[in-house]
Amino acid sequence: MEVIKTKNYEEMSQKAFDVFEKVLNSKSNAVINTTVGASYDGFFDILVDAINNKKLSIEDAIFMNLDEYIAARNAKFTVYSYMYNKFYNLIQSQPKMIELLDGSLDDLDAEINRYKEVLDTYPRDLQILGLGVNGHLAANEPGAPFDSRLFLADSDESTIQSTMLYQNLTRSEAPTQMLTLGLADIMEAKQVLLVASGERKAKAVKDTIEGPISEDCPATILRTHPNAVFIIDESAGSLLSK
Repeated sequence: MEVIKTKNYEEMSQKAFDVFEKVLNSKSNAVINTTVGASYDGFFDILVDAINNKKLSIEDAIFMNLDEYIAARNAKFTVYSYMYNKFYNLIQSQPKMIELLDGSLDDLDAEINRYKEVLDTYPRDLQILGLGVNGHLAANEPGAPFDSRLFLADSDESTIQSTMLYQNLTRSEAPTQMLTLGLADIMEAKQVLLVASGERKAKAVKDTIEGPISEDCPATILRTHPNAVFIIDESAGSLLSK
């Protein structure tokens, strides 16, 4: 796993965009599976600007997402809402295909099977990830097996609290379950990009980079991936000893 240390959030966001841009420039019909949240707000701002100013073309690319909350699809905190409010509604040209999980459906098993077919049909060139404060990847919380596949996951309390903080939700409003790619699904991508920013992520960063490779810290599995890039800012890397 390549670790890139940046000075601040803004530089981290730019470096993440640079990785994304390199993939798109090397393969115009790339399959990108992305995530959402505070760690990527800056990245999406840069991406929107690049597309609208004709610096980057995504018209032949396929975009997917990593997970989705079990909730009404247009709830303000869903992945669906984020992707349209922060990205798809802001860009002047669209990807060739957009595939999002739907956590509002009654038959979640059918939705899982549908999305598994999407993953099988379109092998991912880039998997974009965020790091949870407890070391989780997507909704793979500590203890999730390394061979996990797309499934319905219960969120740990620390994850729920992070969602509440970011989305300004009360405990009763906060979602507690997600449909999520499993760790084995994540590892099948040709390249993986992970970012982390701020002191809240410092322990998770240290565990991911310097701790034992263990299901107790799901993100450690990325150290066995042949092409994983982990971009952190100074605050997130503040506990590293190396």
